[in-house]
Amino acid sequence: MAYNISTMHIWRFFNGECECPMCKLKKKTECDIAESYLSEAVMEDAEREKVNKYGFCRDHYDLLYSGKNKLGLALQASTRLWKLDMKIKPVDVKQAVKTAKKLREEISDCIICRKIEFNMGRYFETVARLYGDDARFREQFKSVKGFCYPDYIRLVENAPKAKSYAKEFLQVLYEKQKSSAEEVQKNLKDFTMAFDYRSSSLPPKSASLSLVQARVKFYGEKPSLPERK
Repeated sequence: MAYNISTMHIWRFFNGECECPMCKLKKKTECDIAESYLSEAVMEDAEREKVNKYGFCRDHYDLLYSGKNKLGLALQASTRLWKLDMKIKPVDVKQAVKTAKKLREEISDCIICRKIEFNMGRYFETVARLYGDDARFREQFKSVKGFCYPDYIRLVENAPKAKSYAKEFLQVLYEKQKSSAEEVQKNLKDFTMAFDYRSSSLPPKSASLSLVQARVKFYGEKPSLPERK
């Protein structure tokens, strides 16, 4: 298959050094998209219209607030708030309930979530296609520890894209997921055993990180913006 920046990122993160390479891909994607809404480019009319229409979810508003461009966020928040405020009008009860329903749907949307979902959908498909098309990637894929459960599910759903290697792709996925889950389970057990009154030693470092590992396994990694000096 053709190699581009998307496949480059996949090769970069499928290196066996993290709990879930797809989480690393998502974190990179999320960071890049969030940064774009803290740059001058966000003042372009097309992007401002998207922000006004979809807004930001709570988590991505907080992520943008943690960035360096408070003025840019304030300008976007101002026009988005104005758009929502326009929908609040004195009406009869029946109409008010309908308006409230539409308003609930609108404030539940997020332009950053939409863009992430679009990009990640392509990444999941590309991973499966790479597995089917590239022998080197099949070996690289076997080096990963495992995946968070949400990403494991999406990779399974994209298994048909691996074509003749779909069955092998699923088998490797299964083995990686089982072994990584067992490792986290062992670390959790070691951690809990350290609280046993009969224990006289502190838990090993791997055990002390077990709750963080479990968090990633259940939900994936938290988004964050890189530190700016």
